[in-house]
Amino acid sequence: MFDSYKHFLDADKTYMQNRHVWEGWLFVNFIAMIAYYKLFNRLRNAELLNKISPKDAIECAKTVYQINIRGNWHRSEITAKSRKFFAKINIDTLGLVVRRGI
Repeated sequence: MFDSYKHFLDADKTYMQNRHVWEGWLFVNFIAMIAYYKLFNRLRNAELLNKISPKDAIECAKTVYQINIRGNWHRSEITAKSRKFFAKINIDTLGLVVRRGI
């Protein structure tokens, strides 16, 4: 867990100068670790850890987003390979959507 915290989240240095900012930083990183290990467990349960790491799964999920163009929401294209992967680990791709307004 600490290896993931240090190398994947780059959370080994804070550069914080305020106690309240420090506490917020710790809280956000704590939530990030919970999400990371939930994904890790889904990959382990699907027996995919030997093929894909949690970091690779997150990189794959980053390509899924929605964009608002003139009041209409459009979802980015999701490749068949990504769709199949998300289905294997029981993640609804709409749940991964990041909304970006234009």
